[in-house]
Amino acid sequence: MSRLESGRTTPHPGWCDVHDLINKVAESLEQELHHFHLSIVIPEDMPLVYIDFGLIEQVLYNLLLNATQYAPAGSTIRAKFFYDNGFLTIQVMDRGPGFPESEIESIFYKFYRGKDAGTGGTGLGLSIVKGFVEAHQGTVIAENRKNGGALFTIKIPVKISDLNPDRIEEIT
Repeated sequence: MSRLESGRTTPHPGWCDVHDLINKVAESLEQELHHFHLSIVIPEDMPLVYIDFGLIEQVLYNLLLNATQYAPAGSTIRAKFFYDNGFLTIQVMDRGPGFPESEIESIFYKFYRGKDAGTGGTGLGLSIVKGFVEAHQGTVIAENRKNGGALFTIKIPVKISDLNPDRIEEIT
């Protein structure tokens, strides 16, 4: 956290297939996701994006872990990726209780834990999400879904590859 605050965390980007990214996170959280349906939405024509795999992996890990702690067992947790006009957009959504309106502006603060948060946790997960996304010159917002649940939307300006992932596999 101190490296983030001092500006010493700088992304070391490389070409990334978002399929690999979400699959690695889902594998890491296999036990936590066991009681949920993880829906992954990635367009067929999704290009490779130029991001720091490790930092965005941690962002997704924190968001999906939070979803497993608040969404009811058996519900769907969705991770959606798309590229549009120079931006990689990642959305993570669940059907948990969402956020009290009075707290939604505070959830990215360091050490902040919601009034109804259970035991455990340091209150750093979402501040790390915000810091890693901002290190990519991106933005993250949290909001409540219309029919219940939380929605996180991340937008990161990215370069894209003119090769699609399938073509790269043919070449290697």
